[in-house]
Amino acid sequence: MFVVDSFNPGSLKRAMERKMVPAMEFLKRRGFFTDRCVSVFPTMTPTCASTIATGTPPSDHQVPGFVWFNRRERRIVNYGISPLAVWKMGVRRVIQDLLFNLNHSQLNRKVRTLYESLEEAGYTTGAVNPFIFRAGRPHPARIPLIVQLLSAFSLKGRLWGPGNLYLGQICPPDSTARKALSLPHYLSKFGINDEYSGTVGRWLIERGRQPDFLTIYLPDTDGYSHRHDPSKSEESLKKVDRQVSKVLGAFPSWDEALRRNTIIMVGDHSQSLVGTDAASTVNLSRELREFSQLDIGEENGPQRDIALCVNERMCHVYILRDGESLLPAVVKRLEGMAGVDQLAWKDGDWYRLLQVGTGSLSFRPGRDVWDEYGQGWSLIGDPRAAGARLDGHRIIYGDYPDALAQFSGVLSCENAGDLVVTAKKGFEFTGEYSPSHQGCGSHGSLHRDDSLVPLFVAGSPFHISRPRILDIAPYIRSRFGLA
Repeated sequence: MFVVDSFNPGSLKRAMERKMVPAMEFLKRRGFFTDRCVSVFPTMTPTCASTIATGTPPSDHQVPGFVWFNRRERRIVNYGISPLAVWKMGVRRVIQDLLFNLNHSQLNRKVRTLYESLEEAGYTTGAVNPFIFRAGRPHPARIPLIVQLLSAFSLKGRLWGPGNLYLGQICPPDSTARKALSLPHYLSKFGINDEYSGTVGRWLIERGRQPDFLTIYLPDTDGYSHRHDPSKSEESLKKVDRQVSKVLGAFPSWDEALRRNTIIMVGDHSQSLVGTDAASTVNLSRELREFSQLDIGEENGPQRDIALCVNERMCHVYILRDGESLLPAVVKRLEGMAGVDQLAWKDGDWYRLLQVGTGSLSFRPGRDVWDEYGQGWSLIGDPRAAGARLDGHRIIYGDYPDALAQFSGVLSCENAGDLVVTAKKGFEFTGEYSPSHQGCGSHGSLHRDDSLVPLFVAGSPFHISRPRILDIAPYIRSRFGLA
């Protein structure tokens, strides 16, 4: 399984028209393809990767974004969304969360990753440069010297992952293999890059060490899209295709690769373009300054009104005290703010959804109407708040795919905000230590431009007509005869 970070359907279409991606063309011709596979909300890599690896929504796997508030520890978790955030929080805290805590404790222990369930069933598994890798085999973490220096040599421990885990310089092949591979791209993001991923994937196959299930994560298109128009990322996809070709080329032929394997290729999320004018960037910290806010570096600090956890085109708002009066006040303030699209919160058994300028909707699981994914709902209010319309007893989604399940899935997550906010198309949220992508790509929202990704499945039948990344892990388990 190849996972491409920030896989934009429009860019893929143009790359195919220009004959830039022969490996992807091959997979499309020989199997299932759609450019409308639905990601998970929020469309941030830790959340999406957790869903791909477990087959569960945030309500189950409990990873609600790149930045979130840990209520139990009363601190903000930030996996390094910007250099400023890393500087403010400290290298030790950020790397501890990203490298160790995300997989070992923050990803819900009650859900099983593909690596765990397959290895427990007697299969071998592996992953190259994954975000989510939890399994039962210990691997020493080799922290790069510069990171050790910046963290005062306080980072150490083992990574619990699949039998074959390769994570850049941190968890590399053995020394003999490193010499044979000659990996100069170690110097690029400590080896967490496309070139490393493709090279190690090919090496595993050529050396007869390919496990029964292997994930190859290709991260570079995300950075490219954050620096350019994400709908014009063909050059980056050309480089992705080169790595896929490299792995397929480890077999006697590409046809033989398909005879021996089921090959899946999917994006974790896409990206959309932020406007070029300054008004396209909404600084939520400044706009909500009337409410006292928890600083990202504070731990067990003085009581604040709210904690803002900005995830590019969405934001979690945590109400830290006096929720009955504060939540309506924050909602009212955000309602009148330029660039805000949707606001959602949980109210007992009901989920409340407000789209600015359109209307409001209350919904919960029920049997009154049914959506295109076979999910039943009870509704009160205007379905247009979810970008949807009713056709008899059917819900038809528009710009916000699978909206009701997406909002309920994140609001039922114990680690999510009391209020979830999304940005309008062309807008991005920022905070004190958030990145700005003015005139370039961003993601995080539920809008189709952020959440629709390509999906290829070749080498085995695939019959899900409206697939979501939520469906990938169950499909893989079924290929191995597991429930």
